Amino acid sequence: MKLDRTDDISAKDVKRLLLRVYRDLKAGDLSDTQAYREASILNNVLKAIELTDMEERLSKIERLIGE
Repeated sequence: MKLDRTDDISAKDVKRLLLRVYRDLKAGDLSDTQAYREASILNNVLKAIELTDMEERLSKIERLIGE
């Protein structure tokens, strides 16, 4: 899966990419160091997605309560 900067990426996309890193590592196509780097970046992206989703949900709840 190739994503460019304009694409939105979902948690599901990150999951697929993490699984690809895992498979590539197991197959010997990635070094331990490269797999660690890629997984670290993907985990940071996943955290950002989760936080953004929570912020959006909280904002909706706050708007509903404020009405």
